[in-house]
Amino acid sequence: AIPAYAVTKTALLGLVKGLVGSLAPKNIRVNGIAPGLIDTKFSAALTGNPEVLKMALPAIPLHRPGIPVECSGIVSFLSSEDASYITGENIVISGGMPSRL
Repeated sequence: AIPAYAVTKTALLGLVKGLVGSLAPKNIRVNGIAPGLIDTKFSAALTGNPEVLKMALPAIPLHRPGIPVECSGIVSFLSSEDASYITGENIVISGGMPSRL
């Protein structure tokens, strides 16, 4: 399951870059977010298991998982006029954890 997940996540990064050429001339911005370990139902197997979480946290410089609102703030910004000149970008929200994609 993890290899398929990694492939689809990588494809989404490429999709963001690939759509810019056709959509930017129509004043449509395309951006993505690449969340790291965020405390959600999807990541509950990691964040809900203290032993697994203890092994994962050293890889995150902030030493904690993120929370959904830390992603939604970035999405809100990217959707706003404050980000009107940002397109084709993927923003990593990882607490400083190096991206493997």
